[in-house]
This record gives sequence, structure tokens and C-alpha cells, in this order.
Amino acid sequence: MPTHLLTLGKDPAISHKFMAQLEAARPGKYTATLTHSPDEFEEYAKEQKEKIDFVLLGAAQTDDQVANAKTIVASVWGKAKESKDEPGEGLWVLRIPTSLLTKEGKEGGFIKFFLEQVEG
Repeated sequence: MPTHLLTLGKDPAISHKFMAQLEAARPGKYTATLTHSPDEFEEYAKEQKEKIDFVLLGAAQTDDQVANAKTIVASVWGKAKESKDEPGEGLWVLRIPTSLLTKEGKEGGFIKFFLEQVEG
């Protein structure tokens, strides 16, 4: 069964490009629910709680937006985990670093970072 992530990004085109790159790199391994607003993120978090394996926040999310997303995660899953190996209840929240908001990041840097964090 594929790993399912809930994403929060600013630009739908970038989100879709990321998922296309991820599918090309790891066919059938990952699926995602893509959201682009806090309300949409919260709605899908609640509706798909049992289906979501972890959360991915886009690089363009501000610190306040990240904090808000983590509050939503904590309200739905009990805690926003800082690492995939953190024990106990909760759900891991992975943030793509703002340093990858570059042409290089959009052309493969996001994927490299993601795979290192998730699979490495």
C-alpha cells in the first residue's frame, strides 16, 4: 500500500510538479492529498485521518503558517512530531526548507530532500 501524505503548499502548479517528480522517482510508492489553504488542510486532515501517514509542508510556508499547520496536526492526531522516528502518538510533520525555494529546488532539490528525509 502506498504511503499517503497530506501536503500544504502555496502554489498548486509546484505541488503537482513535485508529485509528478515523486511518482517518476518512486512509481506507486507515494500518494498525496494536496491542499493550498489552512481551511482545506484542516478539512482533509479530519476527513482522511486514518489514511494519512505524514504531513509535508511546502517551502513557501511562513513560520506562522507552519505553526498553524502543526496546531491542526496536534488537534487531529494528538501531537505534531518533529521526526519520523519520534515515539508515541502523533503524526510526523516534514517541512521542505525555505533554502530550496530556488530554481534548483523546484527542479529536483525538493525531491532529493524529501527522499533523504523519508527513506534515508
